[in-house]
Amino acid sequence: MLREILISLRTRCAPAFAALGYRYAAVACVGRAQRCAAAWAPHQENTKRRLLAAMAEAPAGSNTAVILGSGPCLDLPMAELLARFSRVLLVDVAHPPDARHLARRHAGIELVEMDLTGTALSLADRAAAQVPTPNCNAFVDEPGLGLVVSANLISQLPLVPLRHAQRRWPDADLGGFARSIVMAHLDHLARFTCPTLLVGDMQRRIVDPDGKVTEWEDPLFGANLPAGEAEWEWTVAPVGELSGGWSIVNRVRAVRMDRRLPTASGYGGP
Repeated sequence: MLREILISLRTRCAPAFAALGYRYAAVACVGRAQRCAAAWAPHQENTKRRLLAAMAEAPAGSNTAVILGSGPCLDLPMAELLARFSRVLLVDVAHPPDARHLARRHAGIELVEMDLTGTALSLADRAAAQVPTPNCNAFVDEPGLGLVVSANLISQLPLVPLRHAQRRWPDADLGGFARSIVMAHLDHLARFTCPTLLVGDMQRRIVDPDGKVTEWEDPLFGANLPAGEAEWEWTVAPVGELSGGWSIVNRVRAVRMDRRLPTASGYGGP
């Protein structure tokens, strides 16, 4: 508990975003990453490997990389990014201590606080009468852009907005709202012409203490990812993280959005 309090105090998050719960969500993610470091390591290495492959195709003369959902940067090959690009924009709604430390050490890193759903201002407006429409076109016209990465972000984007929408508009089509956030992010990524990599959850399995899958969840709320170049398993909550010996395993897909194939099912449940 004390560790998470210290992380929270050192996490940069605009007051409006913090009031919606984004700082709390960021701190919870960092805490789980620390507790589950061994279980998360293969997933982080797979993410880095796909990012490096996309980076190798960055256009000659490009000098800027944009990382959407940078978080604590544990899944990013920062040394290689900084060696290739003179500007690395780390974009997130909250920047935890690891990201801030990197930015202090490297002049080429810029921390950008941004709501990538386009819904936060409406959700914070007490006078808003209906569920907001998500939209984001940030960085599409960024000069010198050579690489865009959506880093394990897409399934996280709907969570905070959905919690607020459930409280304020309980009779709305909340599943449709969450799905529209996912689709808006896919549309955003599809606007870039440089190498654009999406790494994201496409399926979640709840596993009981005997190793039996008891529940399949769709983290994309009915949206589908394009067919990808690679898939792997991510043990998000290994045995011991949850009470009673339960665990959570996600299926992750890496997609090059700038050369995406026809849409394929993301859920893959029973």
